[in-house]
Amino acid sequence: MDSNVVFGCGLVDFHHTRGPEVEYWYDGESTELKINSLWEYLPFQALPDGAHSYEQTFTYFTLLYDEVNKKCCSTVGDSLKHDQQGGQYSTFFAISCSKQIQSDTLLKKSKDVIRSTVQKSVVVVCRKPILGQIKEKLAIITNALFLQRDFTDKTIIDTLYSNLNSIYYDDHDESHLYVGLNLKKTIYHLRKEVLVILKSILLEKKVLFYGNDVEELCNTQFAFISMIPCLLSHVQDCGSPLLDTYSKHITMVNSFKSSDRSSVLRFLGFPLQVFTKGGFFSPYVPLQQINDLTSSATKWYVAGTSNTLFLEQSRNICDVLVNLEDYSVQLMNKRDNDLHQALQLSHSDKKWMDLIIQTVLRTWNQDDIATSKNPQHEGSEQYIRWQFEDYLTGLVLTVKLLDFTKKHKGNAIVLKTVDDIAATEQTINQYNSSWVRDWQHTNNYRVFNQYTDDRLFDVFDNKHPYRGSDAMAVVQQRFSKLFSRKEKGEDKPRERTSEVETLNKGPAKDNNRGSWFKKKDKKTHNNDGSESIFTNELASLHREGQKKNLADIPDEIIQNPWT
Repeated sequence: MDSNVVFGCGLVDFHHTRGPEVEYWYDGESTELKINSLWEYLPFQALPDGAHSYEQTFTYFTLLYDEVNKKCCSTVGDSLKHDQQGGQYSTFFAISCSKQIQSDTLLKKSKDVIRSTVQKSVVVVCRKPILGQIKEKLAIITNALFLQRDFTDKTIIDTLYSNLNSIYYDDHDESHLYVGLNLKKTIYHLRKEVLVILKSILLEKKVLFYGNDVEELCNTQFAFISMIPCLLSHVQDCGSPLLDTYSKHITMVNSFKSSDRSSVLRFLGFPLQVFTKGGFFSPYVPLQQINDLTSSATKWYVAGTSNTLFLEQSRNICDVLVNLEDYSVQLMNKRDNDLHQALQLSHSDKKWMDLIIQTVLRTWNQDDIATSKNPQHEGSEQYIRWQFEDYLTGLVLTVKLLDFTKKHKGNAIVLKTVDDIAATEQTINQYNSSWVRDWQHTNNYRVFNQYTDDRLFDVFDNKHPYRGSDAMAVVQQRFSKLFSRKEKGEDKPRERTSEVETLNKGPAKDNNRGSWFKKKDKKTHNNDGSESIFTNELASLHREGQKKNLADIPDEIIQNPWT
């Protein structure tokens, strides 16, 4: 099997009578693919609707390919379901650069050129989503091809293929996959709706993005995918709702290195895999592929389009519509009260998003939106991505703790080893308990819960990233703690402390996420000086010396807030 990251390069032409069609293809002769055996809808994805309105535009899209039988697959649904050849389908990622030129400036003009302009697109198909890394080189080659004013000479496309495959791509560093993605612009335009969209994706809903600017359309979707830690480097199944290799090969991680951020994230259960069996990701869907969205195999998706016909059918094909023309988010089923309630942002969610939005506005550089006015880390792409990493980390840890307390509801001895259950219940409400309840019925939660340790909360803090609190929450928490102490016979007077609202304006955490760790009693030292913590030792962290009979803990203290 060929291990080249770049699978092939091609040239797509817009024919005045036949429409978009592949004019040239080169893959280093690593396959025997001919133009007529390529993906059926590749020309329509590479030359999207409305591309003629822009001097130059980029499109990102996904494709399916059988590495064993060397076969292209054009649809994501039924064609795979009925395939009997025992193939091994995987997701490919493509980027195209579209451009046009006045036909009367061409040095050589074929007889098919009868219009005033000639529109073509150079496309690169990759095995990894490295689209941002190759975008600049693709733009240079596309411009050079048009400057030739002679499309009969296509050697420059062969050169592009060889050049891109000579570049080293680090599989162990996900940061290179973030190149070209603009989270700042996404938050600047969508504001608090960003969190609503992210939560919709995690609930595995059908989320459709619409916009005339195809480059922004595709970039925005990749930006949302990158908000989920480690997901962008594990999207091998996203091209079809029938692919499910990730969940079949995942194993539980029982240790981590405190100095290795990726190791910590794997231990925490990331990525939250939203693209397994039932869901798929297609950043640009042409009209010819609309059936993929309504296929019986498709249960949820994240997809984008620039065709207005999709808007007319939006009530039938999607749950959530994100319109990038006016930056609005619309829930299509007005009668789905449960979804409306689940996607309501809590007070803490809104306050937390306000802090991120304020940071983006304060550091916004209109002359160069990819660069922050603040030369420091605050407001940068990495800073924003870490805020969402903290948000999701607090979420999974809090839910783990609530599940643990519910599982051991009648075991007071075990519950004595858990810190501040009442505060944890308040935290779950900060994430919106209705949303959490629905999330626990998703496939990505099932995979997360199955392959993570039950006591993750023993070594990491389960907190919402918004450190402030409203007055009612403070009162409720005080009464809960007081009631819990009296039930346990711990009613000795304590010093009163004032609750002061603190805003999360401190510096971003380091890569090693050192402040996450609560307990490190059991650890080993590695040769590189880092520490490894093992989950089979976590359960014993609080148990030593606890031999007294404990009073029963009231049900309202140990139950989840929605029960």
